[in-house]
Amino acid sequence: MRRSNRFVVSAAITAMLALPSLAGAGDLTLEVSGDCPGQLTLRWSGAEPNRPMGIIFAERLGAFVLPAGYCQGTQLGINPAYGRGRLLVVISTRPAGSGSVVGTGSTLDCGGYLQSVVKSGNGLPCVTSNVAQVPR
Repeated sequence: MRRSNRFVVSAAITAMLALPSLAGAGDLTLEVSGDCPGQLTLRWSGAEPNRPMGIIFAERLGAFVLPAGYCQGTQLGINPAYGRGRLLVVISTRPAGSGSVVGTGSTLDCGGYLQSVVKSGNGLPCVTSNVAQVPR
């Protein structure tokens, strides 16, 4: 996804606020809709309110363990090329634990995968969402 006024794009995964665990056990849900290339909308729900959340892009599915940060050791369901992913944005989960953000996807992003990770409060483990595929 390219830079837009609402997305901060393309940072190394290790620079991220080191956020998540494999999804499934929790209620955190991520979905992506729109046209690719073109405008995409990311929606999330079921997150712990007012927590930092990172949305990560990778080219393929797999198992990647976050190497550093608050969520070091958390396994994702995506597999970034060369051990690096792109942190698209770090945002608040908002008071309701749900929300959306809009950005622009390039042809290189189409068919890729997104996953969100949330740093939980009170020393609890980090939480991951489902893996969502960017439209082709």
